[in-house]
Order: sequence, then C-alpha cells, then structure tokens
Amino acid sequence: MSDPMPRRETRPRRPLGPDWRWLLVLGALLIVGGVVAFLNPFAASLTAVAIAGSILLLGGVLQLWIAFQDDGPGSARLVSGLLGFIVLAFGVALLANPLAGIVSLTLIIAGFFIAVGLLRVLLAFHLRERRGWGWLALAGAISVALGLWIIFAIPEAGGGILGIFLGIELLTSGIGVAALAWRLR
Repeated sequence: MSDPMPRRETRPRRPLGPDWRWLLVLGALLIVGGVVAFLNPFAASLTAVAIAGSILLLGGVLQLWIAFQDDGPGSARLVSGLLGFIVLAFGVALLANPLAGIVSLTLIIAGFFIAVGLLRVLLAFHLRERRGWGWLALAGAISVALGLWIIFAIPEAGGGILGIFLGIELLTSGIGVAALAWRLR
C-alpha cells in the first residue's frame, strides 16, 4: 500500500549564522594581533592613536559637511559646524603629534576608569541590602585603582599603556570568538 503523503527528504538544517571556521580564523587573527600588541606596546599605542585620529578627522569633515547641508535654523547649523570643527581639530592634533595623542588618550582612559569605578562603588553602596554588592564595590575599587595607576605611570609607561590595553582587548576578543567557534563546530 502506498503512503498518501509523500515524504520529503530531511537533511540536517545548517544553523543560521556565520560558519564556525571563519569565526575561528577571526579569533586566531585577533589573538595574534593581541600578542603582537603585547610584544611592542608602543607601536600598538601609535597605531591606536593613528586610527583614532583618522576616524576623528573623517568624522569632523563629515560633521562639517552635514552642517553646511543642513536646512534647519542657523543656530543649529552653527552648533553642528562648531562640533565638526572641534572633532576635526582633535583628529588633526592626534595625527600631527601622535606622542601627545598617546598621553591625551591615556589620560582620557584613566579618567574614564576612575569615573566608572567611583560610580560602581556608589551604586554598590546603594545596593548594600542585596547579595553580591561587595563584588560590584570591589570591581569599582579596582577600576579606580587602575585609573590612578595609569595617571601615576604616565611619565614612565605612558607610551605603552594604550598598546597594552589594545593587546588585552584583542586577546580577550580573540579568545571569545575562538571559543564561540569551537562551541559552534
């Protein structure tokens, strides 16, 4: 007797998303980039400043173009143009003097760590009645300590701190992507 419902061949469905092999390649490249940044943190710092300066330069030019194309009120165009000029000037300054750019960006990162750390500690104290608040306070204290360490280390190690941070970012991102690829395989 024949089956009234024809059966379709069932093939295993390929999961949605990128192929795990390409993710593994990306992870490996990021890991290699992180190791290279650790081997020469100063060169990695200069690279980070060059990339940041180029992006800011392009962003400033684009913001100025937007200001000149805007049909809105003159005050909005003026503010938009001023913003574009400031971003453009900062990009040019980073590219013109990358050593000063390294120090500037390093100080900005240190200020960010201190501000975020203080806010984490403050938030932790507001959450004292909840379990685990101490971990948040500890993380905040570590961020503040790291920010202060960066500020005090700038005269001696300022040229390589950005490169070390870039190395940490690349290495941890690479490990994360490689672990995801391995899990998807």
